[in-house]
This record gives sequence, structure tokens and C-alpha cells, in this order.
Amino acid sequence: MRYRHKLHSTANRIIAYLRPKPAKIPTAASEILSTINGTTIPDQFNDLYYRTRREMSYRGIPVLKNPCDLWVTMELFWTLKPCVLLETGTAQGGSATFYADMAKALGIDCRIITVDINPKWSYDPDTRGITSLVGYSTDPGISREIRSTVIAERGRHDRPVMLTLDSDHSEANVLEELRLYSGLVTPGSYAIVEDTNVNGHPSYPDHGPGPWEAVQKFLAENRHFQIDADCQRHFLTFNPGGWLKRVH
Repeated sequence: MRYRHKLHSTANRIIAYLRPKPAKIPTAASEILSTINGTTIPDQFNDLYYRTRREMSYRGIPVLKNPCDLWVTMELFWTLKPCVLLETGTAQGGSATFYADMAKALGIDCRIITVDINPKWSYDPDTRGITSLVGYSTDPGISREIRSTVIAERGRHDRPVMLTLDSDHSEANVLEELRLYSGLVTPGSYAIVEDTNVNGHPSYPDHGPGPWEAVQKFLAENRHFQIDADCQRHFLTFNPGGWLKRVH
């Protein structure tokens, strides 16, 4: 009986050894996104999620992001410990509030600067250390004020500067913002171009040239930045190809 059990066990091991092994399952985001299913499934879900605009809020304030992008930004905050985060496109201040609270919770002295032609605050942003500028992000006066503030903050804390662009999504505006503010981004830090998924990438194909096209033109003329695909590792992102890391 013992001999028969040993023989059966040996046979099972031989069969298991000879059985064809499954192909290696890719684990890196770049590997998965390079496969057919790795592209179509995230794209379909991205389009569904973006078009149906799942409502998100922070402290009761609407946030026009998705949780995966906010999580990646939070991880970048912890890794970089920036002294400034510059945001274009304030809306109701939900994301700026989230960034300010996140910096405080992580013990990072970070100035949040946000600019919008018509911000809709439900509270005084100064009470949370947020600098809210009213005007167009591409206006020369606004640009000078932002540069002055960033230089002053870097004088106090010589740490990274992050940039996130979420205002007018036309190609011309986003490209101008990149040209104006990318130079403030420090090496190793990020310029995050939001909503690159419009104009068929994969959502809203009738949108017209927007952030995606602006990124392509910007990268063709600026060799200091490259796309960091690892920031898309959660697969749901409104910013495909829009996580730009300054490499030098």
C-alpha cells in the first residue's frame, strides 16, 4: 500500500513537470498596457467612467478627478515632498483642498497655488494655506505672480515643485501653460497634464485637439520631460500619457 502511494505521488510529480507551463503574466503597467486586452479593457472602462462622471467629493466639495489619479498624486507627494504644488483650474476648490490637507497630514510644508478665472470657493482658502489667484493662467500678470511666489517658496525650502494642469482643455491653452510653467518644475518632479483622455484617447472623440495633442507637441520641443507610464499602474487614469517627469 505504501509502495502504491509512493508510485502515485511520483507519477503526479512527473505529470506536473511535463505539463506545459502557462505564459508569464506581465505585472508592470507598461507590459500590460502593451497587450491588446491591456489596452482595450482599460480604455473601455476609462470612457465609461469619464462619460458617466462618477461623482466624487472631498469634505463635501466636488472633485473632478478619479480616485486612482488622486492616489498616485498622493504617493508622489510623499516621495517628492514638494514645497510648491501649482494647479491651474480651481473649479470649486476640491482638489486644492485635498492637496493642502494631504500635505499637512504628511507633515510637508507645501504651498498650494491654484488659479482660475472663476473659482467657486465655499470657504476662505487662506485659512488652509492655499493661494487662490483669480485670472487666466496664461495672463502675463498671473504668470509673474506665480513665478514670484514659487521663487520665494523655494528660497525658504529648496525642495521640488509640482505642476498640475486642469483648466481650459484646448490644445493651444494647455501647450501655452506647459511652455509657461514647465520650467518651474524641478528635475525629478512632475508636470501632470489632466484629461488627456479626451478627443478619442479614448473618450469624447468629437472634443477636438486638446491636452493629448498639446503633450505630443510639447515633448517634441522639450527634451527635459518624458512620460512616466508607471503612474498609470492602476489603469484607470484620466491622464494617459500625461504624467510627465522632468528627467534633467
